[in-house]
Amino acid sequence: MTKRIALVACKRVRQQNVCPADARCLVALMRREGEFERYRGEEVSIVGIVECGECHGERAPLHLGVLKGVLAPLGESVDVIHLGSCILNSCRHKDELMGYIREKVEVEVVDGGHRYTPPVIF
Repeated sequence: MTKRIALVACKRVRQQNVCPADARCLVALMRREGEFERYRGEEVSIVGIVECGECHGERAPLHLGVLKGVLAPLGESVDVIHLGSCILNSCRHKDELMGYIREKVEVEVVDGGHRYTPPVIF
């Protein structure tokens, strides 16, 4: 059975095109690297990518609810939610955001996706 994944990405990172098309998460999943290594040998697919809803992330559960509503008529659902590395590495509100999501969902929430972010700039 295919494991269905939803990604939660930072709205600011996406709007500013810092990570075009969520490419690093998608490549990491394809290669089973970073936090996606846990799916090595499993069939997985990304069924949706939602934004956090801006700082402080209170709207993230709402966006996940909309995704659930869009997927339901298609006979799909979400098994696991991955919080983007963009959130874990850059968001000063990440703890609040993760709390909002974990409070409202009944599926596993994984902190992160890829490890392609350099540890330092210079």
